Amino acid sequence: MIGGPVFLWADVWQNMPMAAVEKRLFTAIELPEDWLEAIASNCEALKEQGVRGRFVPPERLHLTLNFIGETAKEKEIISALTGLDRPFSPILSAGKGGLFRRKKGGDLVVWHLEPDKALEAYRESELAALEAIGLRLDQRPYTPHLTLIREAEGSFLDSDDFYSAFNLPQAFVADEAVLFWSRFVGGKLVYTPLSRYPFGLGKEENDVKP
Repeated sequence: MIGGPVFLWADVWQNMPMAAVEKRLFTAIELPEDWLEAIASNCEALKEQGVRGRFVPPERLHLTLNFIGETAKEKEIISALTGLDRPFSPILSAGKGGLFRRKKGGDLVVWHLEPDKALEAYRESELAALEAIGLRLDQRPYTPHLTLIREAEGSFLDSDDFYSAFNLPQAFVADEAVLFWSRFVGGKLVYTPLSRYPFGLGKEENDVKP
């Protein structure tokens, strides 16, 4: 029809609301440089004892608090975590090395951390806040640990010397919790910080850093 309205799909797409993108998310505490150095030294010592496996690179080492998984609720998560009280700073102390045995193979070499009341209280508050916005998270008892090697193999892992082979760094006071986005960039797994939540603050003092 001459002079009638023209229907353009471009106009429709431009005015449609953008769908939220799903991201694979988790919360964690980053490690100080002396801990990363101690871990690197311990891993080299394990290699010298014939331990094989996929050694976690330093840039991916952290203490996981809550694994969230694939979700499009990034904004809701940031809002929920911002509203939490964080009046106490966790003190992280390294314990003994250990193994997480898996029935199908692929054992994990881990570094256990000593229990800390402030850490557990904050992690539980995170868990409750995330579940309150409709997320379903892991309900298994929390065992704070660092994963050093995946798919670990070697006879040294079955020896008594394995558990005393770790040189412990000094305990440290955690500054903040971090919301991370786990993704592949150029074929490489990368953990990108999305927001940071300082410890030692109440709700009214929270200042989320990008």
